[in-house]
Amino acid sequence: MKKFFGLKKAAARKTEPLPLAFNRHRVYILPTAHGLLFLIILFAMLLGSINYNNNLGFLLVFLLGSITLVSMIHTYRNLLGMEVLSVSVEPVFAGRTALFRFLVRSESGHRRAIGFVMEKNEPVIENISAQTDETVTVKIPTRYRGILRPGRLIVWTRYPLGLFRAWTVVLPDISCVVYPRPLAGSFQSSGGHVGDESDVNSIKDGVDDFFGLKPYQPGDPMGKISWKSFSRGLGVFVKEFAGNSGASVMLDYDALGDANREHKLSRLADMVLKAHNMNVEYGLLLPGRTIAPDKGERHRHACLKALALFDLSK
Repeated sequence: MKKFFGLKKAAARKTEPLPLAFNRHRVYILPTAHGLLFLIILFAMLLGSINYNNNLGFLLVFLLGSITLVSMIHTYRNLLGMEVLSVSVEPVFAGRTALFRFLVRSESGHRRAIGFVMEKNEPVIENISAQTDETVTVKIPTRYRGILRPGRLIVWTRYPLGLFRAWTVVLPDISCVVYPRPLAGSFQSSGGHVGDESDVNSIKDGVDDFFGLKPYQPGDPMGKISWKSFSRGLGVFVKEFAGNSGASVMLDYDALGDANREHKLSRLADMVLKAHNMNVEYGLLLPGRTIAPDKGERHRHACLKALALFDLSK
């Protein structure tokens, strides 16, 4: 796609803040391959009509030329005036697909067959309703842990006849945290806390003992909600379970032996997920960084993000 005029210039620009409107200085238009062939044939028809002084030939050339001109205007205006309001993305594990959700708007008119693509990934074609905020999801596969920066977003259209292609380039400041791919194995820890499978299982058994209800707080696991109380109109409560309140788990990078770095990080990612699902307090010991024991969605994300960003320079 770099062959299109304006794309190399856009690539040199810095990232742009959102929201961003597509004004006439941002939208480019050129004939497609089919459109260029059509224009060549139309020019040949014009030469033939001049050579033979054929009035019907002139009429046909001018009719098709008028349709071509109207098509070019409609293609350009199909993109002009649209806005990209915001973008959001959730962290993913390596090997899965990152979903970049763009919120777009058209203040005037219904936009048809608008394409969205990020670099060389699969394009998405959507219709955008007038004066309605629409969510467009662009999928990007991931392979490695770290920070995924997808680069520029290209928004384009060939509507209505496919003779012309209008496009613009958006360079939003977006990134996605890619966690290490979890690698199943035994649960290991250090620091004199929970250190073997039997200890972990004892905590898990304790968690299964119902203790009482507490008011729901954002971040509480959905599986712990007391739906029976909610159906009775008593409000939203979360079930509490009795367990070994004094026990916590420290997940130690160095305790995993001589395995390579990526193997250790994948094993730690799996243990973070297991500890989170068991609703026990757990911490993380990495060379040069320690995350204190805690639990909840925020703590889970903090630990997995630390694993994703660990020692990326090497």
